[in-house]
Amino acid sequence: MKRFLCVGMMAGVTALAGAAEFSRTGSDSITLRGPVADGDVDKLRLLATSATTLLRVNSDGGEPQSAMQLGRLVRQLRLDIAIDTVCAGSCALYLFPAAQRKSIPDTAVLALQDTAFLRAQEGPQHMRRSLIEAGVAAEDLGSETAALAARLADTAAQEAAFAVELGIAPAFYRDFRQVAARADGVRQRFPDQEAAVYWWPGAARLQRCYGITGVDEGPRAARLAPDGYLYVPALSALVMGDQALQACP
Repeated sequence: MKRFLCVGMMAGVTALAGAAEFSRTGSDSITLRGPVADGDVDKLRLLATSATTLLRVNSDGGEPQSAMQLGRLVRQLRLDIAIDTVCAGSCALYLFPAAQRKSIPDTAVLALQDTAFLRAQEGPQHMRRSLIEAGVAAEDLGSETAALAARLADTAAQEAAFAVELGIAPAFYRDFRQVAARADGVRQRFPDQEAAVYWWPGAARLQRCYGITGVDEGPRAARLAPDGYLYVPALSALVMGDQALQACP
């Protein structure tokens, strides 16, 4: 149970109910549905053939280290990615940028949240509060806080190595905090004050600032207009654009 709590906190928004489901949906495509979990890289490897060129995804995230492994395989197989409905959390951080070409149709959303780097920067008091909210007993808080900090630091180091390996600029894993700060003011306009905040970076910024190319973002600009955000009541989600961020160096 303790390991489950730690993994859940590292996964952030992920629904940890089970592993993703993979299925062939065409002669050249495979579909992934659900949160990424341990062992999913082997599922994709078994299903993929020399004719496979496309991975369709509908995922709210997953376990970060497993998603990094899956992202490496996506890069190795030189797959394209098409988002069916949503690619959030670890899907957006590790699978999406690993693909050759990335497609976001007008019914889909790319949604980033806290990264391993940002979670590792949170102080022990914040981690302690998270553990209390997760139901960790008072007598275990000291050891569990230290264990969580160590896990987060290790995952952040793996994330940094993943970025170097795939040629992704470190800022891609750091800029969400600025977006979230601006969202606090925007969220006050809605009855749902607890809406989860996400970031949908534009294709131009992904290429210029982070080295992530091949993105077809569909009608993203129109969907975020005129104020730079998209509120999704059914998901209790506030999806922010790039307005809070400075231009690329």
